[in-house]
Amino acid sequence: MVKFLHTADWHLGMKYKQLGDKAPKARNIRLKTVNKILETAREQNVDFILIAGDIFDSNQVDRNLVGTVSQMILQISPTPVYLLPGNHDPLTRDSLYHDPIWEKPDNLTIFREKEPVVTGNCTLYPCPVNQKQSQEDPTAWIDSQSNDFGLGRDMSIGVAHGNLQVDFIEDPNFPINPARCETSGLDYLALGEWHSLFCHPNTEGTIKTVYPGTPETTKFGEDNSGKAVIVQINSPNDTPQITPLDVGTLTWQKLSKKINNPSDAQYLESELKSIEEPQNNVILLKVNGVTDQETISQLSKFEDKYSNHFMKFQVSMDELYLKPNLLELKALLPEGAIVNQTFEALMALMKTQPDIQEYSDLNRERTHEIFSQLQNKDLIEGLTPEVLNRAFLLMYQMIKEAN
Repeated sequence: MVKFLHTADWHLGMKYKQLGDKAPKARNIRLKTVNKILETAREQNVDFILIAGDIFDSNQVDRNLVGTVSQMILQISPTPVYLLPGNHDPLTRDSLYHDPIWEKPDNLTIFREKEPVVTGNCTLYPCPVNQKQSQEDPTAWIDSQSNDFGLGRDMSIGVAHGNLQVDFIEDPNFPINPARCETSGLDYLALGEWHSLFCHPNTEGTIKTVYPGTPETTKFGEDNSGKAVIVQINSPNDTPQITPLDVGTLTWQKLSKKINNPSDAQYLESELKSIEEPQNNVILLKVNGVTDQETISQLSKFEDKYSNHFMKFQVSMDELYLKPNLLELKALLPEGAIVNQTFEALMALMKTQPDIQEYSDLNRERTHEIFSQLQNKDLIEGLTPEVLNRAFLLMYQMIKEAN
C-alpha cells in the first residue's frame, strides 16, 4: 500500500494585480495555505508528497520567498517531498531551482530529469518542464521505458504538468495523452496546470488521472479550486482511493442580482452583510433590472462603502437601467422646444428596445412621427439599452441641476 498527498499550482509570488493594495495580503494567505498543506500531509502520515509543477508564479519571484518555502519543506522532515518544475517555473538556465538554498532540506527531491525514481514500494516517472511552451507530450517518454523499471515494485506513478487532450481543450500547451495510464501501465498520473479539481476516468470509468487544482483560487471561474488530494493505492492495478481536501481560504464570487425597487437594494445589502468571513471574499457584483434614480444612486455608493469590508468588492451596473419617472421628468422639463423634443425622441427610441419599451408612454402615432423626422437611420440600428440608459441619466442629472 502507498499513501501520498498530491498538490500543484501553488503560484507563490503571483502579483494579484486585480486585488490592488490587497495583493500582499492575498500572497501571504497563499503561503499560509501551502504551509497548511505540508503540515496536513505530515499529520496524515503520508509516505510522500508530490507537487506537480508551478510552485512559483515565475522564475523571477523574490529569492526570500524561495528560502521560506525551502524552510517550510525542511520543517516537515522526514516526510519526503518530490517537486516538479512547471511551465511557470520551468527548469531553464535562470531557474530558481538552481539556487543552493534547495540543498538544505534533506527530505526534498527536485525532479530534474526524465528518469525513474524509486521511493519505498513505488516507482515515480517524473516529467520536468524545461521551457514555457511545447507541443510535445511530456509523458511520452514513459512509453519508451522498459517494464523492468516496474518489476518487483508495487506501484508506478507518473508526475507531469500540462493539458490533457480532451474535447474542450484546443491547441494545448504540453499536450498529454488522456490514456497515458493505460498505455504506460501507470497506477496513477499526478498532474498539474488546471486550477480546478478534475478527475479523468478511463474507458472503464476508473479514475487514475487527477488534477488537484490550485490550493488558493487565483481568479473568477476556478469553481472547484482551493484543494489538494490524498491518494491511497492498496496494490498494483487497484483503483486509487482519492480524497479531496478543502484547504483554500479565499473565496471568489460572482453575484448577479435583479434590482427593480429600493426594497430590492435593501435586501441585497442585507445579503452582503451576512456573508461570513468577508475579508476572505473577492466579490464581483453585477446588478441588472430597471429602477429609479434614487435606487441607482444608492447602488452606486456600494463599491466605496464595502471596499474595506471585503478582500475586494467590485460593482458592475452596465445592465441596470433607469426607469423614467415621466411625471417627475415632465414636471422638471424647462420651457423650450429643444429639451422637450429631445425628451420625446428618447422616449420614442425606447420603443426599439424590447427590454425597456414598456416604460415609454408615447403612443404609436407620435412614435412613428418622430421616427420619420430622424434623418440618420443608422442611429436607430446602432442603439442599445445601455446607450439610452446613459442618455436618460445624463438628461435627468442636467435637469435636476438646472432646477
